[in-house]
Order: sequence, then C-alpha cells, then structure tokens
Amino acid sequence: MKIRKYIPQHSVLTNEDIVLARFWPRAGAMMIDLTIVGFILDEVVKIVSRFGIHLNEVSMSGFHVIVKADGLNEGLLDLIEFGFTLIPLLYFALFIYFTNGKTIGKYITRIRVVSLYHHHISFWHCIERSLGYAASTLEAGLGFLQIFWNPNRMCLHDRIAETVVIQEKKKEKKKKQAPL
Repeated sequence: MKIRKYIPQHSVLTNEDIVLARFWPRAGAMMIDLTIVGFILDEVVKIVSRFGIHLNEVSMSGFHVIVKADGLNEGLLDLIEFGFTLIPLLYFALFIYFTNGKTIGKYITRIRVVSLYHHHISFWHCIERSLGYAASTLEAGLGFLQIFWNPNRMCLHDRIAETVVIQEKKKEKKKKQAPL
C-alpha cells in the first residue's frame, strides 16, 4: 500500500515507491523486541542481586516495569522500579535513533520507522515514540489497533512522534557476468 495524500505536502516522504508496513511484521518486530527487553531485564536483575538487593518479581505491564521485593523501603523500591522502567524506554529510543529507525525486531522483519518531517528521526522523536508505546497499551491496546483504520497505518505512538513505519525493499542481487 502506498502512502496516501493524508501526509502533508511538506513531508520528506515524497517517494511514491514507499510501502507502509503491515500489521504482522510490526507485531512480529514488537514481540522480538519485547523478548530482548525481557532478557535485558533478567540480566539487570542478576546485576542488582550482586549488590545484595534481592528482587522477588520483575514484570512488565504494558511498558511499565513492576518490581516487587521484600525488606526494601518504599523510596528505594520506587527508585529501582523507575530504573527498570527506563530500560525498555532506552532500548527503543536508542536503537531507533542510532540505526535511523530500526530495532533488532524491525531489522529482522525488514521494517523501519521514518519521520514524516525529517530525513533522520531526532532523538526527541525517538523518546516520544518510546513513551507513546505506553500510551498505545492503554485501553486494552487500542492505540496499537489504530493501524487498521488510520489511512497511513499510524498507531497512537506514530501519531505522537510524527512517524510512519515502512517496509524495506529487498536488495537485488547483482548478477555476475560471464567473462568474454
């Protein structure tokens, strides 16, 4: 599907060959990325336990990380929970910024986040998009389902950060010519 005229005329996305990413590659990329974030959280739990802080449970609810531990005062537990909540935020923001629109999941599914107005997505837009994931999970994930009725397949976090997700083209293999 090509980008429709819904995108403002001053957009940097003027190439008619751009194809918007479909639901399943985006969902697959999210599942891969959340699995990686889960592994990172597990490793951070191991690091924290080396300092004598034993956490009973670390889980994600949407994009908020919930930490439970016995014997810690409320202030320290809140600080630890805040630090753990930064992990998914930074994972998505830093990967999208430094790879110009790709996380590991997006790389595997061959999709990419692009800004509607800039040639390179800014760090602030990456932060907005990462925070927007939390907003998209509210109301039973309705923000993610907006992909089905938005003309440019924009979820809530895409609209917040002014981005779209595109499908990358397959690279054509160069044919070797036989020597004459």
